[in-house]
Amino acid sequence: MNVRIPQKEKWEQEQKLKQHISKIKHKIAVISGKGGVGKSTVTVNLAMAFAMHDHANRVGILDADIHGPSVPKMLGLKGQRLQAIPAGLIFPVTGPLGIKVVSMDSLLPNDEAPVIWRGPLKMRVIQQFLSDITWGELDYLFVDLPPGTGDEPLSVLQLIPDIDGVVIVTMAL
Repeated sequence: MNVRIPQKEKWEQEQKLKQHISKIKHKIAVISGKGGVGKSTVTVNLAMAFAMHDHANRVGILDADIHGPSVPKMLGLKGQRLQAIPAGLIFPVTGPLGIKVVSMDSLLPNDEAPVIWRGPLKMRVIQQFLSDITWGELDYLFVDLPPGTGDEPLSVLQLIPDIDGVVIVTMAL
């Protein structure tokens, strides 16, 4: 399936993305080469630590693991929906310490609902998470990525070219 977006709509989406990203001071991706090493745990712990240290209500997490979103479960937000108002604004779920969370989990009808998407659709949803969600002003946005160098990590690095840092989680033997 090829996702084609009209040129004007693409330009408008890019402008919204730039506008929303400009309100986030620091953007940090959490990645690894393999699964099960604790990326989501590190992401959540970093967000909690920063929120506890004078950044309450100014920390966000983008759970970019489209096929296996785990951040909401770790924060006790499993199944909570994004908040939308009639003006067309969509807000993240608010978790402990005011941490703002956006995840595929907030869009799925239940735990058993499969997400059978390929590259272009995954990039589009990540782009929408960054441009259509009203994150507000954040000091830190932590991006929890799935393992490897597939579509999601590449999409995030393309969409946030001024990313401040990358935390690489590994497992010691």
